[in-house]
Amino acid sequence: MKTIDLNAILKKHQFTAGETKIINIGCVQLSATRKNEGWYLVTSDNCPEDDIDLDKDSTLNDFFQTGKSNSLVIAPALPSKPLVFKGSGLSVLPDQKITVFLRIPLSFQIYFSKAEPENLLKEITYKRLSDTWFGDPDGGEPAFALGSDFYLEMDEVETAGFEAICPVTIENSSTTILNVQRLIIRDENVTLYKNDDKIVTSLVHVEFKGDGVASSVDYKYSKLYNGEKQEILAKPRNTSGKNLLNLNFHFIKNIYRNE
Repeated sequence: MKTIDLNAILKKHQFTAGETKIINIGCVQLSATRKNEGWYLVTSDNCPEDDIDLDKDSTLNDFFQTGKSNSLVIAPALPSKPLVFKGSGLSVLPDQKITVFLRIPLSFQIYFSKAEPENLLKEITYKRLSDTWFGDPDGGEPAFALGSDFYLEMDEVETAGFEAICPVTIENSSTTILNVQRLIIRDENVTLYKNDDKIVTSLVHVEFKGDGVASSVDYKYSKLYNGEKQEILAKPRNTSGKNLLNLNFHFIKNIYRNE
């Protein structure tokens, strides 16, 4: 995997008329040319030696007519669907809590002028996650499978390519042992922060109060994991906070369901 220089990527890139710049974003190479008040954008696989090919929807060889702005902005983005972590082998006893760290592959978004929804040219995904289903057959929802890998220390996490570290605190307030089987992360409520040379998500705090009992999920800034500067790279896709309570109850009903 290619190493990532966040400061060289996640910024406003200024161009002159007719200029072409090559921007390496992990395993994706972006060639951008400013031409005729528009942008000619081409993506190519920057890691031909691995077994991952650029998804068809992420392959770009297009021209965008945008007007007079001479700048492009590259911003990170979380996957467009919730993420399901299989906590196989992870158990939490009553009145105990644990913080684990997950790796989340990111997309990146290309904007002209500034990072606003109406200026989005393309969202590129390199490593596509597998589709899965979370919940009951009739009342569940589509999601992405995040796998079962987790780390007990943040320093142990070695991100590869364009990835974020996601700290998850699981608190067991019930009177029975909690065997974590499937945990859903509503990444639409998650913020991305820059902490030194890492991208770290909001802290996801899950409190389990017993099977069939209303539990809670909280997505919040953590100085310990996100850094003191609180440098935001991407705000949550769901900025309104609507339906958050309903999402938590849905999470409660399905988090421990076997596949």
